[in-house]
Parts: sequence; structure tokens; C-alpha cells
Amino acid sequence: MILKSIELENFMCYYGYNKFDFKEGINVIIGDNGYGKSKLYDAFYWVMYDECFDTNKKEFVKTSILKNSIVSDKALFEVDDDRVKTSVTLTFDDVEKGSEYSIQRRYFVNKLEDTITPDYVSEEIISWKELSYLNSKIINDPLKIENLKNRILPDNIKPYMWFQGEQIESIIDFNKSQTLTQAINILSDISRFDNISSLADSLQESSAKEYNKKIRSLSKDTSRSEQLEIERKKLIITLKNLEKDELSQQDQQSTAEQKAEALLNKISDAQKIKDVDYRRKSIENDLINIQQEFNKEQIDLHKKLFTNRWVLKGTENIFEEYGKKYNSYEKVKLNKMAEVKAQLEAENAMIKELQTRLPIDVPEPIHVERMLDEEHCLVCDREAPKGSEPWLKMKELIDRSKLRIKNIEDEEITIHDFSNDLKKLYQNGLGLSHNIKRIDDDISKTFTNIQKLSTKRKTLSQDLEKLEKEVESMISESAIDVSEAQNLLSSYQSQNDYAKRFQKELTLTEVSKERTKKQIEIINKELGDLVTGEIPAFLQEKVEILEDFKAIAHSTRERIFKQLVNMLEEEANKHYKEMIQGNLSARGIIKLKELSNKNYMPELVDENGNVLLQLNTGNIILIKLATIMAIISARKGSRDTDLYTLITDAPMSAFGDDYTIGFCKTVSKVYKQSIIMSKEFYKNIELRNELLNNKDIKLGKVYMITPNIPEEERTNRNSLATNIKPLN
Repeated sequence: MILKSIELENFMCYYGYNKFDFKEGINVIIGDNGYGKSKLYDAFYWVMYDECFDTNKKEFVKTSILKNSIVSDKALFEVDDDRVKTSVTLTFDDVEKGSEYSIQRRYFVNKLEDTITPDYVSEEIISWKELSYLNSKIINDPLKIENLKNRILPDNIKPYMWFQGEQIESIIDFNKSQTLTQAINILSDISRFDNISSLADSLQESSAKEYNKKIRSLSKDTSRSEQLEIERKKLIITLKNLEKDELSQQDQQSTAEQKAEALLNKISDAQKIKDVDYRRKSIENDLINIQQEFNKEQIDLHKKLFTNRWVLKGTENIFEEYGKKYNSYEKVKLNKMAEVKAQLEAENAMIKELQTRLPIDVPEPIHVERMLDEEHCLVCDREAPKGSEPWLKMKELIDRSKLRIKNIEDEEITIHDFSNDLKKLYQNGLGLSHNIKRIDDDISKTFTNIQKLSTKRKTLSQDLEKLEKEVESMISESAIDVSEAQNLLSSYQSQNDYAKRFQKELTLTEVSKERTKKQIEIINKELGDLVTGEIPAFLQEKVEILEDFKAIAHSTRERIFKQLVNMLEEEANKHYKEMIQGNLSARGIIKLKELSNKNYMPELVDENGNVLLQLNTGNIILIKLATIMAIISARKGSRDTDLYTLITDAPMSAFGDDYTIGFCKTVSKVYKQSIIMSKEFYKNIELRNELLNNKDIKLGKVYMITPNIPEEERTNRNSLATNIKPLN
């Protein structure tokens, strides 16, 4: 059925009565962000399903929860103590049967002073009109209502016919294993083959049990047979668990591979962003270090008065003067030391001479004392009067034990000796004199370094600003933020590592499966060897036939599924080629690649089968939209594209101009009728004229919607209404 019109009364931003008429071909509602395109999409959905899309929750919500939020704020504001009606009406033309169907949903809100009381549920009114006789009637039969809605849009078709741009990712998310299966179920009744496969599994298992039971009944060793059967059952359970593990590991491996491949498209941009951001951070760190060094130099500039002895600048003459005086002092001291030294040398010579005449205490002191008292030398028997030279010589023999050799250190050169202090002062001055000579150079170097740091700081700041702008530009072009870029390469490596790990686990599981199967075969052989008599031929034949039936059922299902995948791939490429015809970039071919878990992932390849990487966001969305169209158009003989209307909100938001026109051309060819909400034609007048005048586009009705609200009241929704202007 063709959708003739939608009528809105006080629905959200559509204050009062509003109407859009539609024709066959592509109907376009043009409006900027926030102008009411999504609310119009909500109106279509609300009539049919009593739900609207909650942008905060990212899900459809019932009227009973939305309540008066679906009612025009202006209508609620203007009414006093009355009931406000909100309604949306869809009118469909059933051309084949010459009739018209109308579906209306309405909702009431009561307002008493400032109190608003909304109804709990909405009301649905469905009417039928026979155009030839102009008679009409209300349809109340729930079964007829359900059949009518199913004719307008079947549930299995709905996700691919009515959708918003932000839902495309979830509608055709090939990272989820059920996505392609759901699509294939729409293309054909593949579930029949699944049922046949399940039936074949059940029959084969039943016949195998019957066969094994017969073998045990014919056994010559019943006890051994029962024991073997218990072991066989355990192994069968183990085998089934291994098969479950295998499926799980295949899914895990496939998911990791899919994520890795999805990351490949972003890795080049991510690497560039990462490299630039690494340089940015490096410069940022350098700038921080330079700033810290600059601040330190500024602080040290004052400290260096003392740490670098700058306070001594200009004191060179003081040290020279002190040096002269210290030199004079040293000369006087040296002369004094020379005099004392000469005197000591004379005294020490005399002591040495005395000590060499006779050994100490020879003659013994008592004899020497006796000779001194008698004034007579008993050795030489001569007189030695007291005080005479001989007497004194004898007396020296008594005093010599008290005499010792003196050193210069034993003598007091001066009464007040400041030699060490004066020497330290000289040595300190000597050390400082070297610093004093370098002070001018040190000051010059310090100020030069400060100037260099200041210049370098300025240069780094400029470089940092350039790199920040470069990162912002790259992020804008690639739709990858810095944090994502930082993690992308490591994420890619992680996913590859996961895939390898799951592959290893899968290999071990497969080895365990084969080992378990061989153990079952060994047990089966031993059970067979224990049989006495013959197993009925019909039973053996039954087992063989059902095993073949199982193999045929599974292989047939797999073959049909692959045929349907090829059909989907062919249709998707046809639509993709149409949509990108106006763009001169590398085209590529959509290929549905089979993964390890038997799921399929779309990728873009060249004519030689080489994968094209670095796809932009618009290209990825085009591939998904092409696949969505293929799901519908590939239903040979179903005429879905003729029977049902495509309604979508903002599907082209990630496109370029060429892709936008290509999308419109393709949609107008694929679908008998479509209704597209778009902002792309709002500001781009040239693109809008292309839409209105391109003969390759089968155009229906085109409308421009704009908010009708005074400038001074833009912050107040109580004056909000929507203007609808036909453009053709």
C-alpha cells in the first residue's frame, strides 16, 4: 500500500493542524538539526506502535511513560481549563483493491489551572473506505487490525524499512552473529532447513540408541557390555561438551577477528593521530621542563649573588693587597725561624759532642759528685778547683742525662701566632680569586641562558599550538578522538592476540574431540566383538540411512545458506554501485567474508580480492545501507519494495554531496515509495536544486520545515510551532 498522507495535530513541535501529502518515488522532508525531522519520524512510529524514540534512553518508549511530553507545549500553554487533543493520522491507498485505510492515534491531556492530568493510554481508530462506492466503516476486530498492520509493514520487514540514522549500526551490526541469520530468514525460509537438520539429528541419535541397545542384548559378556556402555555414554557427554566449547571458541575467535578487522579501517588515521599527539605531548613536556628551568633560572638569579660569589664582583684588589701583607708577614716569620734554627743547631751540636765523650752514667754519678766535692779528678789525678774549666767539664757529666736534642717546633717563635688563620684566609682568598675572575662570564652566561630559554619557550608554545590544531583537524576528518587513537593500535594487537589464543584453544579442543571419537570407536568395536548372533539387517540399514540423512540435511542447509549469502552480496553490490556512481574515489566491491564461526562480515575489496582499508565513516554507512536495501530487494517475487514504504530519518548524515545524490537516486529506483528526513539539502542550495531537478531521481513530494517561534522567545517552547513549506 502507498502512504498518501500524514496529518498531525498538536504532536510535539507540530502545533495545531499540519499535513504532509506523499506520492510514489522518494519524498523528502528537509530541515536543519532541531527543526522537527525526528519528531515527524516519531509521529509515523507512534501511530503504528504507540511508541516514540527516547533520545536519552536510546530506545522506544510507550505513551503511558511519555505522557504529555508528546503534546505540543504551545497547545498546553494556550488552553485554559480544557482538554487538549493530540493526534496523528496515516492514510494508505490500497490501489489493487481500490480502497483506502486510515489509522489514527489520539491522546488527551486535561488542564485545570496549572495542573496537567494526562490520560494513561492513547486511543487507536482505524477506518476503511471503498473508493468506488465512497462508503466507509470503522474496523474494530483485533485480528483484522493486526492483518492490516501486517500488510502495511510486517514485523520481520520493519527494522529494514523504518529506521533512524543512528539505528543503522544496530540494524546491520555484523559483529553480532544473529545479524546475517536474521537477514537470511527474511530472504527465505531458511528456518525450514534448520528444522530439518534438527529432525535429522534427533532421528540419527534415536536410531543409534536403538542399535546400541540391540548390540548389548546380543553380547556374550553382559557385564562387560554394560561397563563399556557406561564409558561410551560418558565419552558422548564429553564429546558434546567439547562441541559446545568448540562453538564458543569459534565465536570468540570470530569476534576477535571481526574487531581486529574493524579496527584496521581506523588504524592508519589512528597512527597519524597517535604520532602527532605523541609529538604534541613531547613538546608539551619539553615546554613544561623549559618553563620549570626558566622559573628556576629566575629564582637562581638572586641566589647566585652568594652561590656563585657574584657579591665578590670588584674585590680583586682586596685579595692582592692582602697577599702583599701576608707575604711580608711570612718573610718576617721565616727570618725569625732562621735565627731560632741557627741557635738550636749550635746548642744541639754541643749536646751531641758532650754525649759522644763518655757513655751516660760513666763514671757513675756518685763518683762524679765525689770528685766535684773534692775538687780533684780521680780519673786523671789532677786538681780541679771549683768553677774552673776541668770542674765544669765534670759537672756536665752530671747534667747530660737531662739534656735532649731540640726541634724548631719546640721553640716559641712569637708570642701571638696567627699563621694558620692567616694562611686559611689566604687560601680561601686564593680559591675565591678564581671565582671572581669568572663572575663576569658567569653573569653573561646566565642572562644568555635565560634569553635562550625564553626564546625556546616561545617557539615550543607556537609548535604546540600548531600540533593541537593539527590533531583537532585530524580528529574532525577521521571521527576518531585522541583517547581512541591512543588505544586503537594496542586494541588491534590485543584482538589479534585474543584470536591467536582462541585458535590455540580451538586446536586443542579439536584434538580432544578426535581423541574422544577414537575412544568411542574403540568401545563400539569392542561392543561389536562381544556380539553373538546377527544384528537385524533392517536395523543396520536404518542407522546408515539416518546417518546419511543427517549429513545431507546439514550440507543442504549450508549450501542453501551460502546461495542466499551470495544473493545478498550481489544485491548489495548493485545498490552500492548505484549510490557511489557520482563519486570519483576508489569504488571497491562488497564481499561477505565467511568467518571461523560460520558468520559473515562485509568487507570492501578491489577486483583482485585485496581488502581496501582506511574506509571513511560515510563509506561504511553506505555499505550497511546497501546491505539493508539488499535484504529487501533480494526477496525475489516478494515485491516488498513495491508493497512497503521506506521511512528513514537522517540516513545520510555521514555522506558527502555525491553520495547523498547517489543515495537518493538508488532509493527512488529500489523502492516504489520512500520518505526521507534530511538536513543535507537545507543549507546546500546547489544540492537541493540537484534533488529537485535531477531526472534520474524519481521524485515525490519535497517539503521544507522550519520552527515558527519569535526570536525573543527562542528559550521558551510555549511559542513553538512548525512551518511546512512544499518545494514542488
